[in-house]
Amino acid sequence: MCRVERYLRSVIKWRWSVLFLCAAITVAALVYIFTTGSFGSSFGKMLLGEDSAYHQYLKRARAFSSDELLIIAIEDVDVLGADTLKRLKRVVDRVGAIPSYDADTKVVADARVDAPEPAADDDFGEFEDDDNQVESAGEVERVSSVLDAQRITRVDDTLRVEGYADLAIAHPEQKAQLLQELRNDPMAAGLLVSGDGHHMTVVVEMVVDPNRTAERGPVVVNRIVEIFVEEGFAREKLRLVGFVAALFATMEESKFQVQVLFPFVALVLLLVVYLMFRRLWPVALSLAVSLVGVIWTVAVSVMWDPQISILLAAVPPMTLIVSFSDMIHLCSAYLLELSNGKSKDDAIIASGIDVGRACVYTSMTTFVGFVGMSFVPTPAFRQLGAVLGFGVGMALLLAVTLVPIAFSIMREPKEWRMGPTSRVQRVLDSVLDHSRRLSTGRPWLVIAVFSVVTGVAVYGTSQMYIDAEFTSRFGPDSQVRKDADFFNKKFARANFVQVFVDAPEGEDWLDPGRFERLVAFQNAINEDKDVERTHSLVNLIQRIHDALNPELKGELPQSRKTLAEYFMLFEMQGGKGLDHLLDFDRRSVVLNVQIKHEGVRVAAAVGDRLAERSVEILEEHARADITGILSLLGHWLDEIIYGQGRGLLFTFVIVAIMMCIGLRSIRVGLWSMLPNMLPLLVLGGYMGLAHDFVDSDALMLAMLAIGIGVDDTIHFLMRYRIESARTSDRAEALRRTYFFAGRAIIITTVTLALGFAPFAMGDYYSVRMFGTLLPMTLVVALLADLLLVPALVQVGAMAFHQEKT
Repeated sequence: MCRVERYLRSVIKWRWSVLFLCAAITVAALVYIFTTGSFGSSFGKMLLGEDSAYHQYLKRARAFSSDELLIIAIEDVDVLGADTLKRLKRVVDRVGAIPSYDADTKVVADARVDAPEPAADDDFGEFEDDDNQVESAGEVERVSSVLDAQRITRVDDTLRVEGYADLAIAHPEQKAQLLQELRNDPMAAGLLVSGDGHHMTVVVEMVVDPNRTAERGPVVVNRIVEIFVEEGFAREKLRLVGFVAALFATMEESKFQVQVLFPFVALVLLLVVYLMFRRLWPVALSLAVSLVGVIWTVAVSVMWDPQISILLAAVPPMTLIVSFSDMIHLCSAYLLELSNGKSKDDAIIASGIDVGRACVYTSMTTFVGFVGMSFVPTPAFRQLGAVLGFGVGMALLLAVTLVPIAFSIMREPKEWRMGPTSRVQRVLDSVLDHSRRLSTGRPWLVIAVFSVVTGVAVYGTSQMYIDAEFTSRFGPDSQVRKDADFFNKKFARANFVQVFVDAPEGEDWLDPGRFERLVAFQNAINEDKDVERTHSLVNLIQRIHDALNPELKGELPQSRKTLAEYFMLFEMQGGKGLDHLLDFDRRSVVLNVQIKHEGVRVAAAVGDRLAERSVEILEEHARADITGILSLLGHWLDEIIYGQGRGLLFTFVIVAIMMCIGLRSIRVGLWSMLPNMLPLLVLGGYMGLAHDFVDSDALMLAMLAIGIGVDDTIHFLMRYRIESARTSDRAEALRRTYFFAGRAIIITTVTLALGFAPFAMGDYYSVRMFGTLLPMTLVVALLADLLLVPALVQVGAMAFHQEKT
């Protein structure tokens, strides 16, 4: 008696005790999840928590400013109108006063509480002597708008710094002239006001908080929008852009789609199972065992980390995939064994032994695939890989434990081919028969076709360029895309790389020679093909110099004394914002570089080029530190891709070894890796040929493709090894393999493909790919298993020693 048979007989013997134990664990897991777990996707902890460059970025951002910006563009507005400016002032005050998010109550307190009372209609002094760049200890660091735009001019041989908003209020008859000046002001044009002067922006810089959750962010963003609306700005005229808006919209959309579509997907899966088997007990059994597996797996995730991130939303569907696959194979084998004349007890044991062994290997190989995620140097991916690995093991354990128990308790089912089910089975018989005839009758033709497909797929995969553009993940008709398109047409792009430049110890930027090198460095930055413009201390000093020395316009200050005087005059005249460009010791400056593309790897590449240019131009006179969220994410994505590559290599090596051991043949095990790799190659080839760049979220499908490609191949070859040991007739062994394993493979594939099809309706790419690319991968795996594997068997590439029993 083999180990699998002993285990099956033991769980059936002690079935009520086993069921009670499983029920108790499930109830305890549910209680633990609801009392301990909470939803929260900390951006820092999920992605960049272990990156030293991220911690350096946090330090820099707290000292100067960050690029974690929410930009609200206001469409078709009287930019310098008195009513607009008064309402805008109230918005700025209220947004800047938004307190910290209360994670327990899930509420952001009304910022109106601490906001100043609005001035009377005839009181226009509210802008005077007031720092409009509101700073807060709450969620918002500062708020910038046209209220902060500064007009720098020369009056009576001295510098004068005045706010455009203050001048427009004081001299309404000059509004048109002031607006024209504002449109031409290099510090405001394309940033705070559009080129045509019909639109303006409010730039909200969020407090740098690595622990801010993705669930917390949208609440703050929604509160900011509410404040705009409450102060009289029409919601349909507000356009939200910037990294913060895109990231939080991404998280909200992904979470919403998973929450709404996943239950529907589960219903579709169950419906398809019913249509395939035409009876309710496979549906009920699949649902019960799958849900138990999901609950146990989520409980383990909460034990690992009580905060359930949006990334872990992939756990339930993936666990469901594995569980449904095992369930379908077991139910199918049980019914087929009964149809062959075996008694109920013998059919339970026989199906458990034959399918159980294959399921052990499919679970082990899928486990290895998920463990491959641990090669990605990110805490969230390590947790996801470990939790999914556990889920695979639990799905198998529960399937081979609870399903035989259920079979033993249930009445013996009716003949599978009786009633409406017979029509489904006749269709399956026809598909299987035609597949067998084609693959065994013309094996070299089949192999040639798959060779061509493989070659095209390899070429397409080599053309893949992986990147992440958050707004591109949304459909063309989504509000996120519409807002981004509007902003890119009317304003400068809202994608930044930050460059911090430090003077040597004991030195500062008042040295004219060093400052000249900084100007040369900024000019070199602006020459980069992917850079749109750069905003820094250089722009401010140039404006001051041009205002005071119109005859020397375009030149630079030539002495330390002149630079020091410019700083002093600017601050004495009420100029604001210098501290966001230059530190108190005059040693560190920040250059905010706007780039033309949203791709994070593009941003990282720009940063790398700027680092090289800084060494060439600044030499020993300064040191540049390139950072920013987009650049950091780009380098992180490089690590993800590199880690995925190592993980895939590890997975293929281990799976190949396991296939050799499980199939008891090195040659067959190695040949079996070809159909196992095919779904992954076709996936990569399609994406490489069909898209200019492949979104990084598609990397998640790579691990699924491995698990999908391996599982059905294992079921087919394990069954063929059993049948080839029972008969020396290769054709008969293949016919029996098609009859037993092929049927379950088709049912599994159809069930999962149709089950995930509803995700194709999603408006978000990362959700939509589960309904399009995943079914495509399933179909490729099915074709490889039903056509390519038998063809390789027929030509002798996968021949087992035939020991007739």
